[in-house]
Amino acid sequence: MKNNKLTTWIGGLALIMLGMIGCDDKLDGSTFFTSGDLTIIQTLESKPETFSLYVEILKKAEFYNAFKSYGKYTCFVPTNEAVKAYIKEKFNVESVSEITNQEDIEFLKILVKFNTIPTTRTTSSFVEGRLPDTTYTGDFITTSFLKGGGISNVEINRTVGLEQYDISASNGIIHATNGVLDPYIDPVPVVMDKAGKHTIFVEALKQTGYYEKFSAIYNEFGSKNNFTILAESDEVYAQEGINTFQDLVESFSPVDTDFTNTQNGLNRYVAYHATLSFLYSRNFPDDAFVSTVLERNTWKSFKTDKELKLNETETGEIETWTSLIINESNYPSKNGVYHTVNKLFTIFTPRPKYVIFDPITSQPEYQSGLVKANTYYPSTAYTGIRWYPEANLRFLRSTANPSHDYITFSMASLQWYEFDTPVLPKGKYEVTVCGNGGNSARGVYQIYWDGDPIGSVWDARKKANDVGYPDEAVMEANGWRPGLKELVSSAGVSAYDSQTFIRCIITKELLLPEQKSHVLRVASIQAGAIGLDYFEFTPIE
Repeated sequence: MKNNKLTTWIGGLALIMLGMIGCDDKLDGSTFFTSGDLTIIQTLESKPETFSLYVEILKKAEFYNAFKSYGKYTCFVPTNEAVKAYIKEKFNVESVSEITNQEDIEFLKILVKFNTIPTTRTTSSFVEGRLPDTTYTGDFITTSFLKGGGISNVEINRTVGLEQYDISASNGIIHATNGVLDPYIDPVPVVMDKAGKHTIFVEALKQTGYYEKFSAIYNEFGSKNNFTILAESDEVYAQEGINTFQDLVESFSPVDTDFTNTQNGLNRYVAYHATLSFLYSRNFPDDAFVSTVLERNTWKSFKTDKELKLNETETGEIETWTSLIINESNYPSKNGVYHTVNKLFTIFTPRPKYVIFDPITSQPEYQSGLVKANTYYPSTAYTGIRWYPEANLRFLRSTANPSHDYITFSMASLQWYEFDTPVLPKGKYEVTVCGNGGNSARGVYQIYWDGDPIGSVWDARKKANDVGYPDEAVMEANGWRPGLKELVSSAGVSAYDSQTFIRCIITKELLLPEQKSHVLRVASIQAGAIGLDYFEFTPIE
């Protein structure tokens, strides 16, 4: 390239501020238009004074014809002024026609893919956080209202704003931007390093070996990594009396200097700051645990209407918790996102707590959009699910069912399925399982816990009436319970009143002597299809 500087634009996100959308908006009523039956290309070409340079980029990158044909796209299109400024900085040229180096042209192809989403997303779907669909480069576009309310103040990837929006074409939606959305290039640690606000924590990443580990874009199976890192800034460390890396060492590993040893105090501290899940601030669970890279340890996540509480104390005395500094959080990268915490973030040991384990929505591949509903995948598509014999299976999404997150996993007639559970706090638990059973289900299963059979057989063929519904006492005596009242279909039908989404009581006493993740196997006694919904872990005093 004529200029090897690859600027990684980073976006910022926060919890949704509901009142912002109603604020005065300078774009309202004056900056969008409808193209009728024009395609995206025809629409852009109808406004050469605004979009001609991006049309040139589309031709140069060989995507011109793609946007002339049938499809459903969302295109973030920079104005001519934005393109001029960008190519001058990036390639040191005055016009698109001067970009002739093949490496530069290949970069333009990535640029166009990064600025295009394969679905239509109007500004009505813009929230504080990432948009639901990835771009053609497999990355998430983020929107933020940190500068104030209204679409006039929205920032895309916290770098560019909108000049025009919701421009309708026959094959998609166009949002005109006042800057170019630069593709993500760097992994999380490099983005943090370049930002320069977390120098002590970044040095700890390097000394422990996690800088390299968290810089890996893909895992050993070829799937994209999605790290979420919580980090103390230098300013936060200073508030704790930590002003250098050596001060941090004195706090967590004053004697043992083998920082790459996973049992080392500093190593454990750093590993606890990361998870393999893709979590912007709004994606943290409302009330659940998040597994960390440090084995057998979790973050406790709890949301109120006003804030996110991490590792809230459970003593009944003065409550304390850690939260995020929103203006310094939600920075995306090629393989994840990082946040800045507001105080020293140390390892936390929670008490036993009620947990719903959804074997699909808990997977990092689902959270990062690598797997989609109604599409068949091999078991290698997941890091936390296995089955035998190998086959392509899918999960289904249907709001017509009162299922957890409206997702069920279609277990076919195979010998067994294994799921890595979240890290569960030590304690004693009752375990139930729920699936879309009844007439459409044919399977009977034995549950195994870390290799040992536990509890009752799950006969998924049973319907609620078969086991005593609506008498809860009779159902309990038969080893069943109604579905959860809070799970409701789009038609307003609760799982509690469902004939098929009933819970089988596997065991009323499962003792977990230590905090860790477990392997839960569902083995076929009689093979047959079932839509698996969730497992439920209820603490027993």
